[in-house]
Amino acid sequence: MKSAKNECLYCTHLDAHQTGSILVMFTIGIFALLTVAALALDSGHMLLDKGRLQNAADSSALYGAKIIQDGGSLFEAREAATSMLIQNFQFSENADLNTSVSQSSADYNATQVTSNIFIEFSLWPDPFIPVLDEDAQYVRVRIENVGLDNFIAQIMNFNKVVRASAVAGKSTDIECLNKVVPMMVCAGYDEPNFPDFIDDSMPFGLPRDELYVMKAGSNQGTAIGPGNFQLLRLDGASGGADIRRALAGEYTPGSCVSRGDDVPTEPGNTVGPVVQGLNTRFGQWQGGGVNSTDHPRDFNNCQGDRVEVDNDGVIIPFTGSAVEYSHLEYITGDTLNCDTGGISSDASISAGGRRKLPVVIGICDGMTNGANTIEALSIGCFFLSQDISQKGNEAHVIGEFVSVCSSSGAASLDPGFVSNTSTIVLYRDPDSPDS
Repeated sequence: MKSAKNECLYCTHLDAHQTGSILVMFTIGIFALLTVAALALDSGHMLLDKGRLQNAADSSALYGAKIIQDGGSLFEAREAATSMLIQNFQFSENADLNTSVSQSSADYNATQVTSNIFIEFSLWPDPFIPVLDEDAQYVRVRIENVGLDNFIAQIMNFNKVVRASAVAGKSTDIECLNKVVPMMVCAGYDEPNFPDFIDDSMPFGLPRDELYVMKAGSNQGTAIGPGNFQLLRLDGASGGADIRRALAGEYTPGSCVSRGDDVPTEPGNTVGPVVQGLNTRFGQWQGGGVNSTDHPRDFNNCQGDRVEVDNDGVIIPFTGSAVEYSHLEYITGDTLNCDTGGISSDASISAGGRRKLPVVIGICDGMTNGANTIEALSIGCFFLSQDISQKGNEAHVIGEFVSVCSSSGAASLDPGFVSNTSTIVLYRDPDSPDS
């Protein structure tokens, strides 16, 4: 029979043993909880940045394909695609990617542009076979080996490395265009001499990379010529308010323009709405119905020295060191000649490509300002060189003709159909399940 004293010592021994076991189990439990928390936190962070990286790759591929579509070289497409990536990485939510993706020592002559960025080209989207052929229409942007910072997962030797790739290029040919601004620019050929083909260096008689005075004048009897514009009366448009919103970027989905269509012009100047609508693209929101949310400014609203026009509507040549801000500087993000404006990283009020206008190119030889019916030939991309100033009843829109441009609309169901216009789309990339 144990004494009371011996029983007390025995109880103390059991308590100490149980306390030690509980401490071990508690330590194991805490470590397991920390492990799960680390995996949950770091896995969530990795998936979030993986999605952001894929979005950046998508926009980069689309922009590179757009440059190809506009007649740019492989070098220019790599440069533009890389520039778009860098612009996207500047947003605060992409801070991790900005520090993890190498952007230095870019080589736009090589597939491997930087240690992380690879840009390839193909003649077909599927199969995508990389080639170095200036006729390639499809772009793949690959961003490889992007290491992300760990929060606490390093205790399990968990390294976060992500990648993304995207393929973009021209769609099938489109027979009906529904994303055009209600503007028509006169082609440069006389009506009897219109060819059935497009001269790559001078589509429809409009030299590329040349400034045009797209004039909205008060004299309704003034003859309109190559590069001059008239407003179009698209389906559903009625008056200045609709013109303002349309030129600010609200396309009319029901308005469909095809080659050979006769499109009525909008008589009258409507100068105020034209100025107010187009200037939203430079971050100026004046007039009813326009705002920074629905009509953001361009990411890049840089302007060079002011291009002036004489009383005859002719551009006054620059003198001395004055220089315009060109489309080439715009697509590369070069700000050397940026005297006014700048590049914005605020996605709440800015967006890419806002200074490029999809404008109808039409036949208007011998016509005058006022009510006309114009035969549509194609859609041209015009780059707005500067914001539009209004002087009384006069306003001059200064635009640089870039190319026959892509748009959106209804693709033809006829496999033999060929048109001058297609849109730029993303394709499924077998190299990236998230594409």
